[in-house]
Amino acid sequence: MKNLDVAPVNGFEPEIGTLIATWEDGSREWLENLGEPPLEAMFWQPFSNGPSIGGIMLHMACCDLYWIKKFAADSELDAEHPAVAYDSQLDQDNVNWPTPPNQPFAWYLEILQTTRRQMTELIRQEPDPRREFQRTWGTLTFRWIVAHIVEHDSYHGGQCVLLHEMWKRQAK
Repeated sequence: MKNLDVAPVNGFEPEIGTLIATWEDGSREWLENLGEPPLEAMFWQPFSNGPSIGGIMLHMACCDLYWIKKFAADSELDAEHPAVAYDSQLDQDNVNWPTPPNQPFAWYLEILQTTRRQMTELIRQEPDPRREFQRTWGTLTFRWIVAHIVEHDSYHGGQCVLLHEMWKRQAK
């Protein structure tokens, strides 16, 4: 019998710790549902310039880097990081997803998990989860940023699962 909970992760302010636990649990769930797609499924696109499992996983890693490292910590991103390099070519608004690198699932997963570990440590270092960021379009808090990357993970994780199911049907 399973015992599921999203108790706050130790070492974080409780609200942020709960968001981190939610992030970890949501990722665990979509990754379990995804399984381990074969190489061909990682770069398969259901239509020209459409999303792919590999492209989405790189995009997820880049967004984590952007929101936590660049936006909140005000550090530059490494343009040669595979996720940053891929995302620099992506145009989501016009549904233009470049074909991702011809790499196995394990390669993409390692990039995503390594990025997540690094961003979790940066989140842990934030002294004030209510710290505000002023922009011309409004105000947002560090807590909102963390919640946003949790939502982003669930949104795109579900897309990866769906794309894998679509690939399996067309590969028959």
